Amino acid sequence: MKKWKMAPRPKRLKQSKTLHAHKSILQICAPMLAALFDSGEAVTTVVISDIKPNYFQYMLWYVYGGSVSEADLKAHAKGIIDAADKYSIVNLKLEAEAAYIDSATIAMDTAKDHLLYADAKNLALLKEVVLDFIAENSVEASQKIPFSDIPGHLIRDLLIAFGRSQQRDDANEEDSDQFSVMRVSDLRRMLDEKGLDVDGSREAMIEALKNSAEEAN
Repeated sequence: MKKWKMAPRPKRLKQSKTLHAHKSILQICAPMLAALFDSGEAVTTVVISDIKPNYFQYMLWYVYGGSVSEADLKAHAKGIIDAADKYSIVNLKLEAEAAYIDSATIAMDTAKDHLLYADAKNLALLKEVVLDFIAENSVEASQKIPFSDIPGHLIRDLLIAFGRSQQRDDANEEDSDQFSVMRVSDLRRMLDEKGLDVDGSREAMIEALKNSAEEAN
């Protein structure tokens, strides 16, 4: 049995919390967590200083087969996303992303922050929601959202959002040329059906689908 000791962040967390985990379970369900134990000793203590204890506990509970309630996901979405992203707990990250979208207010004064966060954490669905909002309100957005300090690759994504909003719904999903304007939910569904990784940026998902299509041919 492995013991986790979680140290507080200076001036932010006043208490530490000790959690316990089995390395054998982590090796199967959370390899990046298991990699923290490299001493070979039967019992080790690892100090986690960059994630709040309650967020880490949600993640560990999930790894052991538990579920995080919708209310908790919505209340702590960002903290759970950060933890799950750091340790590649993909399904938890996607669940928290969905909760974040449900609970977040996408408006002119918040769109830029949501977009930059989505880009930083590879939250493709959140990014799509924000870009669609901007595309659908383009005139107002051009006046109220400062685009000068937004990374250039996001401008390309915004142009794709404009194109997607004009595309017909009956586009052939099996045509690899259509991948670039497909919605994230459809890309993830196709990846899952093919047994491929559903996490990552839109570009990574499209590349994986194109490679799969080429291999099939």
